[in-house]
Amino acid sequence: MQPSSLLSLLQATVSGEAARRYVAEIARHHRIQASPGYREAAAWLVDTLRNHGLRAAIESFPATPTASFWCQPSFQEWHCRHATLDWLREDGEERLCDFRASPLSIIQRSVAVTGEFTVVDVGEGRPEDYEGRDVAGKLVLSRAPVRETYRRAVCERGAAGILYDHIEATAPGRSRVDLPDARPYTSFWWTAEPPGGWGFVLTPRQGDALRAALAAGQEVRLRAFINAAFYDGEFEVVHAVLPGTGEAGVLAPQGVLGIAHLCHPQGFANDNASGAACLLETAIALARLLATRRLPPPRRDIHFLWVPEMTGTYAWLAAHEDLIPNLMAGINLDMVGERQETTGSVLVLERPPEAIPSFAPDLLEWLRDTLPDEQTPGAPVRYPRFRYATHPFSGGSDHMITSDPTVGIPTPMLIQWPDRFYHTTADTLEHVDPQSLQRAGVLAGGYLYWLARADAAALQRLAWEMIARYEQRLAAESQAETQRLLDQGPDERCEGYRRLAERLAFRQERMLSAVARLILLEPLAESLGQTVLRCREEILAITARIGERCRYQLDVPAELPPQPAPTDENATLVPRRLYRGPLMLMGMTAPPTAPDADRAEWERLFAETQNWSGLRFLAEYWADGYRTLAEIARLMRLETGRDLSQAITAYFRLLERAGLVELRPARSTQTTHVGKAHGHKEAVNQGQERA
Repeated sequence: MQPSSLLSLLQATVSGEAARRYVAEIARHHRIQASPGYREAAAWLVDTLRNHGLRAAIESFPATPTASFWCQPSFQEWHCRHATLDWLREDGEERLCDFRASPLSIIQRSVAVTGEFTVVDVGEGRPEDYEGRDVAGKLVLSRAPVRETYRRAVCERGAAGILYDHIEATAPGRSRVDLPDARPYTSFWWTAEPPGGWGFVLTPRQGDALRAALAAGQEVRLRAFINAAFYDGEFEVVHAVLPGTGEAGVLAPQGVLGIAHLCHPQGFANDNASGAACLLETAIALARLLATRRLPPPRRDIHFLWVPEMTGTYAWLAAHEDLIPNLMAGINLDMVGERQETTGSVLVLERPPEAIPSFAPDLLEWLRDTLPDEQTPGAPVRYPRFRYATHPFSGGSDHMITSDPTVGIPTPMLIQWPDRFYHTTADTLEHVDPQSLQRAGVLAGGYLYWLARADAAALQRLAWEMIARYEQRLAAESQAETQRLLDQGPDERCEGYRRLAERLAFRQERMLSAVARLILLEPLAESLGQTVLRCREEILAITARIGERCRYQLDVPAELPPQPAPTDENATLVPRRLYRGPLMLMGMTAPPTAPDADRAEWERLFAETQNWSGLRFLAEYWADGYRTLAEIARLMRLETGRDLSQAITAYFRLLERAGLVELRPARSTQTTHVGKAHGHKEAVNQGQERA
């Protein structure tokens, strides 16, 4: 089926209004991971799927402090029944927080407490802000991240609890001033330690009122009450499947995967009730089209997952390791329903990391550019009626687990970003747009069905589309850099061209691997193999032509002196990961297995390396058990444009001392390792071998 015909059929079937009603239903539940509210939402979801004829089930996993899924520890279930915070003023009491009115008014996963406490303001919560302030036994009012305040105020200085009133200015129109009456989403994560902290979340207006009273010399006294409990329990993953005919499988049935996280607080609409609802409507629409035979049956299975973010993805993958090798690609829907006019968002297609080259992002981009609603009826030219962009991998959602080469399921993400109401009580249904939901559902449905149905002829067509898009991307990127270098002197041009040529070679190698991956879907199709070989020749020719054009413009020699190869220790050491999936720290500054003597070094690495909390995953992805530290640093420089050699070396040294990585001489034989300390099965590297 032609992509345009498929998308038109889906556009006539996917209902944005129905999806918005699903958003409202999901948002009704307080969907904290491993909680009764999340369980209620999962039960409603599976009933809805079954009522529309899908094969769906709930899979439960232990929410206990001793359970783990690959490298991801589990945690206890939590239930809050009631919580209030009252300001005991001279002229009467003022209620600041009420869990019944706003579940976000407490720090999620707080322990129970009853008592009256004096408030101390520590401002930004930096170490110097605590100097001269006695916080022992008191409530600390801080704008620092909750985990940081817990460590500095509660653990180190004996504070009783935390008051948090800050809103991060992550987007235009998003700050304390812009959202004075919103409460931000905060949570404790108790994995490596027993639950021991509690706190409340104030609006910026409330926080400013407390600070003003303290600045005027008044004693601020609050009465706190939290009725909450932790206990060994379970968390749920909803799994549905539209079975394929199995025609594409060689040794086992192949499949594709749609995923969305179902968790987050009550009332949250776009994050991520919109992604969960959109995936639900996508599944229902495809099921309806298949049941009425308006679409022929897929050749590959189509799997749908609704998970507690990150935790549920780890748990489901760890429980279905036999299925992973046959999942050819995925798509992650996260915050797809934004009303762009009010949230200030853009529909972003985020590509998988470069360490797992794939056809997946080009297919999704091709479908997006084919959307029927990109063209105004009667107009002779095409232009979008919504804001959209394609962005390199940055992580932050479930696709960062599936796209890890040790898992090997390349997964682009659709997300609306930025959103000025993100992670606050202002993320409400009024900012959900049915058109955005329909658009994302059409894209997700088209992507999943196209891959599930594609035969050799369709894959050949995709291969040539990938070549055309590669040429466009490479030409634009190279020309922009060439224009910049034209303003430099001769020596700078030569060095700049050397770096450009290296990046061209990197892009070429990644594209060669991406096109070759098509063969995994139809390994016995001779015509597809021939097309891939022809595409290989085309990729080499395109790269050479663009490189020569840039060299001619810059007027640099055709042959530049070779750079000396690195000779330090980084060139000889190969890190081998002893865990599968990326290492999530879930609010911690170091993994539980890290020696206490290394804690300060872990903190320093994150503090001194800009954006290291996200960049470190790229380093893990490139660590395939064969590349040296120097090669990983080179590849990360080509992917990000930053020289992170020192941070990469320090990070893998810390991982080694934490028992998570082995550092071996490059000349040693690399074999599959069983991570005994983490209960892994054999073939921890099977996903990397697929990539």
